[in-house]
Amino acid sequence: MLGSLEIMPKVPHWYRDRMVLVGDSVHAPSSSSGQGASLAMESAIQLARCLRDLPDVAGAFAAYEGLRRERVEKVAWRASKTNNSKALGPVAIAMMGLMMPLAMRTFLNPEKTLGAEQRYRIDWQAPVTADASRAAGNRS
Repeated sequence: MLGSLEIMPKVPHWYRDRMVLVGDSVHAPSSSSGQGASLAMESAIQLARCLRDLPDVAGAFAAYEGLRRERVEKVAWRASKTNNSKALGPVAIAMMGLMMPLAMRTFLNPEKTLGAEQRYRIDWQAPVTADASRAAGNRS
């Protein structure tokens, strides 16, 4: 682990009654993800869509969680994996410095490994349905 770097554990419930968590209060990824601000903005947009399109607050909150949980947990998992790989000794660090330029030119392709995550889009015009809450198991 990287000294004082902490990973936020999964939050079992993102909402209760008329209160909902958004952004870092519910899914703060490690800074190594480079996704903290964008995830918070994505969540705010998805929550707004759900509140716009669904008739009741509880259904909107459930749909919001269903739309967001898988993505934010995937980003957090990748960041955690990155953090764990950074705990290298001096020899490994030296080897990494020599090997990474070669790897980037040959078999590591940032577009393939991070492209879909970095190009994530939300279709604001698409209506949200109550089915979106099923992705989260309709937690409350």
